[in-house]
Amino acid sequence: MNNEWKLKKHRIFIALLLIVAVLFAWNARLFWIQVAAARSFTERGIDLVGNSVIQREQGIVLDSGRGDFYDRHGVSLTGNELKVLTVYPIREDDTPSAVERRRAELANVARILKIPTEAWSAFVQGLRTPQMWSQNGHPVDLTEEQAKKVEAMGLTQVRVMTYKQRYEPSQTASQVLGYISQNPDRVTRQYTDQFHKGELQLTSKIGNAGLEKTFEPWLQGIGPTSVSLFMDAGKHAVGGLDVRTIRPDSPYYPLKVVTTLDKPLQETIEARMDQLGIAEGSVVVLDVNNADAIAMASRPAFDPEHIDLAQGSWSNRAVKAVAPGSIFKTVTAAAALEEKVVKPDDVFDCEGELGQYGFTCWKKEGHGHITLEEGFAQSCNIVFAKVAELVGGEKLEKYARKLGLDTQVGWTDEVPGQAAFHQVDGEEKGQIYHSEALKKDEGALIQTAIGQRDVLVSPLQAANLIVTLLHQGKVLSPRLVQEIRFQNDRLYQSFPSKRLDTIEERAIQPATAKELLTFMGDVVDHGTGKALKAAKWSLAGKSGTAQISLKGGKPGENHWFIGYGPTEKPRYAVAVLVQNVPEGQRNKSIALFQGVMDALAAAEGRVK
Repeated sequence: MNNEWKLKKHRIFIALLLIVAVLFAWNARLFWIQVAAARSFTERGIDLVGNSVIQREQGIVLDSGRGDFYDRHGVSLTGNELKVLTVYPIREDDTPSAVERRRAELANVARILKIPTEAWSAFVQGLRTPQMWSQNGHPVDLTEEQAKKVEAMGLTQVRVMTYKQRYEPSQTASQVLGYISQNPDRVTRQYTDQFHKGELQLTSKIGNAGLEKTFEPWLQGIGPTSVSLFMDAGKHAVGGLDVRTIRPDSPYYPLKVVTTLDKPLQETIEARMDQLGIAEGSVVVLDVNNADAIAMASRPAFDPEHIDLAQGSWSNRAVKAVAPGSIFKTVTAAAALEEKVVKPDDVFDCEGELGQYGFTCWKKEGHGHITLEEGFAQSCNIVFAKVAELVGGEKLEKYARKLGLDTQVGWTDEVPGQAAFHQVDGEEKGQIYHSEALKKDEGALIQTAIGQRDVLVSPLQAANLIVTLLHQGKVLSPRLVQEIRFQNDRLYQSFPSKRLDTIEERAIQPATAKELLTFMGDVVDHGTGKALKAAKWSLAGKSGTAQISLKGGKPGENHWFIGYGPTEKPRYAVAVLVQNVPEGQRNKSIALFQGVMDALAAAEGRVK
């Protein structure tokens, strides 16, 4: 009996030791998690304490912390600040009096917002996570009066906050700016170091087109601004914590990207395109002094908040190469004058067709005896086919490249961290010939001379061609961004104006450039662009109509006009393209060119 009791006591003692050991290990583990591990995870960028708080909070990001774009005058292109309602899914007292009070509060807020009470009640009662009051996919911007009235109500569930909206519902220059979205593949492939450091996650939104993409390294901020309402497990507001706004504290970030664009002018041009019913096309306006892009518009319109990649409206048509038609005759004339195979007053005979390859002039009965200069003004195909035969395919391609075609012209240079930084996203280099063999093919040569066959040119290249002529043959490199500044406006990085590195000092001689500018004056004075004599400025330029095939094989056209103004003291070079027009429809390119130039004249405050 005594031995059994001793054995029992021994077993109890062993059990107590095991319990004590388990309790000790448990407490040691808790200590490690709360103190030692917290420090260890913090060193690796993981805040366990912070995450434990996050489990009790419900928040909304008010500002992503991403850098913004500004126009050349410092006017914001992105990051418009709105007064918005943030609404939280709080569970409150269910007594009859409390329910009646909430019903009255909902009705009052609905009256302030000027919306049906039923719609507002359904939104609030259906919440599972905090949300901003939105309509048509965009947060609603409250008036000052509405914001004051809602704030005066002192509601826990509804708060007025300042929200930084990345894009406006009708975002100007949307294709130039591009868009941000999740792209896990690019995060891990292009931003590997930042991903491993925890600065970017697979779900991070990064620039995937336009300036958002090319300037991504500078646009990434140092953290978002968020507002949180702390709640317990029962979704009741936690007393003493309430709503808290958390933001990074830095006078330097986010950075400001200062573009070369003029926002009011950009908006005016986009509105003019819409008034003319331009379904597809683009406009490029360059400052002739330095080739800066003052405006760059593309249609169809594009909403960066609602991206349809398949539909393709996000693509910037201003930098996409398409068939140029007769604007390419400028290159053919330049090559002929430089090589001295013709003179401006040399006479050609146009009978309406060449007699070979089915090649015809747009004027079926022909122009008769016509000089090179007059052939340019009247856009005679036969003249330029005969000129091309004198120049040859090799020389024609040579001068096209010297003048900035068949190459990317957008600003490219070495910047810190990037050996060859290209500002313009998705810029196409274009094309003169599809293959080497075609340079010796006479049929291909005469088609190439008038901007048909395989020739592809972008509106940016076309506008820059005009700048080249105005700079007496020097090819510049258009900028979209001139500098980056800290948040306190101190300079961070500049992108100075420059010539195109891939082109020699001069593409053509000043005398040739001057002659071509005179030809362009003739186009408006008595040629294919004489309708422009009604413009506010005196203008000069070259028209172009390219025959293309539309979807389904139907015949179509690209309508172009490129030029400059005012002719007395040139300020702007402009290229307009109305693209993929069914054959036989009205040519709107000259009307669009005049609308753009008239807008520029109004902005300058001077007319001819």
